[in-house]
Amino acid sequence: MNLKKFATVAITSALMTACAGNQPQQAAPAPVAQPSPMSNLPSWVTLPIVENGFADTQCVQTVADMNILKNKAVALARAEIAKQINIQVKAMDKTYQSLTETANGAAVGSTFESVSKQVTSQKLSGSRPVKMDYINFPDGTQKLCVMVALDPSLTKSLYEELVAQSGRNLSPQSNEVLYQEFKAYKAQQEMDAEIEKAQ
Repeated sequence: MNLKKFATVAITSALMTACAGNQPQQAAPAPVAQPSPMSNLPSWVTLPIVENGFADTQCVQTVADMNILKNKAVALARAEIAKQINIQVKAMDKTYQSLTETANGAAVGSTFESVSKQVTSQKLSGSRPVKMDYINFPDGTQKLCVMVALDPSLTKSLYEELVAQSGRNLSPQSNEVLYQEFKAYKAQQEMDAEIEKAQ
């Protein structure tokens, strides 16, 4: 091959390589978003809500008779509801303290938290299972899930009993503020549920 042909072949190869390198690359297809395995679970399992009441769902492994499993799930759910109530009672104490400081009033009586355990345990006996089913979980296991709720009427009477047992003398305005604080946990749960639905 003479020098002229060699130079022509070399230049042509270089140009072809350069052109191939400048061609727009095809974009890789965007990954398709897969739904979260948890989204396949019923909403009463993932986010139990009872308007103006307290609720919780607990799921237990299916390793025993249904009645034994149900009793275990109910006990766990009631314990969780007691925790929810305790959180709200602590918030009530803080709000009450803030109200009395603002009004320069004297905080006479027990804290709401100090009387909440006894009052809560009495009211929790009125909580009832409202939903129950065997649910298949994303990890391939099956569990018995039980949703337990404290009726809204019991929620109101629980609040009233907490106030009565504490010995606090509340003005109607302070009473309303504290009751709204007590229900705030439910409002937060409901807001979370709406956000969950929108996603």
